[in-house]
Amino acid sequence: MRKQPFIKGEFYHVYAHAVGDMDLFRSDADYLRFLTTLFVANGKRDISHLDRFYDRNLVSDIRDGKINIGGQVIDIAGFCFMPNHFHLLLREIKDGNISLFMHRLLVSYSKHYNLKYERRGHVFERTFDAKYLNNDNYIMRALAYIHLNPKDLDVWKRKEHKYPWSSFQDYVAENRWGKLLGTDFALDYFDSDKKEFKLFTQSARKDSYDLNDRN
Repeated sequence: MRKQPFIKGEFYHVYAHAVGDMDLFRSDADYLRFLTTLFVANGKRDISHLDRFYDRNLVSDIRDGKINIGGQVIDIAGFCFMPNHFHLLLREIKDGNISLFMHRLLVSYSKHYNLKYERRGHVFERTFDAKYLNNDNYIMRALAYIHLNPKDLDVWKRKEHKYPWSSFQDYVAENRWGKLLGTDFALDYFDSDKKEFKLFTQSARKDSYDLNDRN
């Protein structure tokens, strides 16, 4: 249970790890399922009835207004999914909404994962961790850290901006998710200059941002 409440209007780096040495994502289908759930869980409407619609078109249908999930409960400003963990940059827009959103996301994916792989028990090491980002510079460093995670995968070194399960490419090229992904805050920091954003991120050092530093 998180001791400190989330503050309305503030950004948080939220992350979670699989139990033990288990992979959260064993295939592209798993990554796609989690990505889809990420956006579906951010709607105000009940998501249980959408289970039968999980396919490659669901997110685009939500983005394009063909499926109405209600207004967003939090702002999703960044993400990166790695084989055994994930990182999110979230902004609280109403008291309690990040906690609600994360509960929906983790429970939904855990149920799907256990059913698909015929297992029982916890999928995530614990619920989730959240790091409060108390100024703009810290937010940008956290987002760079999130987007640089694919450096740990040999095939994606120096190609992090092309990693499909990250929002990096949505900042430096076309935003695939439209209003479902809030890029305005970070891009405004660079006067909407995507090249400057990319340069800042690629020149950042992952070790300059400490997950254990509670600032």
